[in-house]
Amino acid sequence: MAISNSVVALFVAAVSLHGGFSHAAPVSISSKDIGGVVTGEKGPEAGVWVIAETIVLPTKFTKIVVTDDKGQFVIPELPNANYQIWVRGYGLVDSPKVASRPGKLLKLKAVTAPSEKAAAEYYPGVYWYSLLEMPGKGEFPGTGDKGNGIAITMKTQNAWVDTVKNMCQSCHALGTKGMREVPEVFSKLGDSATAWAHRTQAGQAMPYMALALGSLGPEKTFSFFSKWTDRIAAGELPFAKPERPKGIERNAVYTMWDWASPKYYQHDAISTDKRNPRVNANGLIWGSPEESTDLVPTLDPIKHVAASVRHP
Repeated sequence: MAISNSVVALFVAAVSLHGGFSHAAPVSISSKDIGGVVTGEKGPEAGVWVIAETIVLPTKFTKIVVTDDKGQFVIPELPNANYQIWVRGYGLVDSPKVASRPGKLLKLKAVTAPSEKAAAEYYPGVYWYSLLEMPGKGEFPGTGDKGNGIAITMKTQNAWVDTVKNMCQSCHALGTKGMREVPEVFSKLGDSATAWAHRTQAGQAMPYMALALGSLGPEKTFSFFSKWTDRIAAGELPFAKPERPKGIERNAVYTMWDWASPKYYQHDAISTDKRNPRVNANGLIWGSPEESTDLVPTLDPIKHVAASVRHP
């Protein structure tokens, strides 16, 4: 099983996203931008995301920015297209989508979440992941299948946590909605532990997952993961709440394209050499489907075209 395989996000730290603003002036935009202000029940909504999305380009295209202290925003350098615009933020639920085009100014209304449960649906996955319990320090080193179920090679609690983090979380983003909820195709096969056992045996990466589980102790691990998803299904919520972006965090523009195929497991993407980011400037982004197909996905971030190359 894998996390979402079709979206890649490029992060651009802008020197000053809101450079056209003055203390009393309205939002300043060009013919390629969409700008405006977001207000809520108590006035301007600071530190919330404003999302512009279109499906009329060769691939679905999304650009996201963050509002300033006055609730103002500018979504810059948009391709010429019709867009759906909406607001998302901590403490909110998604606002109704508004149609717009580059060159337009908007007044958007944020929608306060009706409950803590509704608000928590928008928390980063790590907040839900933090609800996962782990074996106590006194259970290490493990005593194996005939003992406490933890592998005898697992010497410390720190090693157990590190293994889950690097062999499970790093690929599967455990707290995201697709992971904290067990799909019916697995849950109907038996109790929660059985569902998790079947879940980890699905997909082309199953041998590697079996290796990771073997290093932890499979049955014991299934019991911890099944209790985690059972508690969430019963209504347990993260005990901490995320803060909205502030300071330099608001000077961000996120550009996203929907590419590859929903049928294949895309694990990674690369566009350049991290030692020299000038390599392949404005060139294709290449995906890694990790054994799920011979088709290597590509994305042209300038023309917004998704394609693929057959691996030799």
